[in-house]
Amino acid sequence: MQYTYMLSGGTPVIKKYKTAASHLAGIIVLTPAAEATGVSVSTTTGWDNSVGLTLDRSLSAASPIAYSTVQGDPEPTQSVIVSPDAVLRALLVGSAVNVALEQRVVGTASSNGLTAVGTTGETDPSNPDMDEGTVWYNSGSNGGASRKITSTTTALTVTVIVPFAANRVGDRFITIDYSQGQVTGVTMSTNLLNVRGEMAATGTTNGATVDLELNGTTDSYLHLVQLNHAFASS
Repeated sequence: MQYTYMLSGGTPVIKKYKTAASHLAGIIVLTPAAEATGVSVSTTTGWDNSVGLTLDRSLSAASPIAYSTVQGDPEPTQSVIVSPDAVLRALLVGSAVNVALEQRVVGTASSNGLTAVGTTGETDPSNPDMDEGTVWYNSGSNGGASRKITSTTTALTVTVIVPFAANRVGDRFITIDYSQGQVTGVTMSTNLLNVRGEMAATGTTNGATVDLELNGTTDSYLHLVQLNHAFASS
């Protein structure tokens, strides 16, 4: 993930923290666990008592080092954005190991613009359920247009209330179970850097979706804020 902007404006606060492992840059870290040497790593769905987003790998005198408890080795520290209202930009991926999002293809045209129907062999958008998420086209007359999904069916169909223009067989579209202003939480990829877009929203409250960047299968993003931040006022 990357820092993008502050909800309240201004600039983020960055602190240098001791670490409890060699953490990657661009992940959420948590308040130190009992008897840990510093900030702890988050999980794919858990950001409770988050401290913030790491900006670099573990460092010593500005040089990357591995976390070590060997006597005489340098102590690793890491720069962390600790501002509770920092908005983070996370790439949307299609699996735990960061494959591309699924590219859906219209198999049945919709003249009224209220449905997007996929092609046999594609993942059923009702399982995992994309209801209350977002659908957008990246080709055809609706290219670049998006709508909030209001229902799904097992017939490869997502339904909207605000109609698109009529589509055609072969038009391409993408679905995710996230929408603007949503507070349902996210599931991260195994490396904790990206958000899994092929899954239904988790129902946890680790992050809230501020905004969306809807492009293609490899360059679409969520803008997130951390919930349950250690330094947020209660």
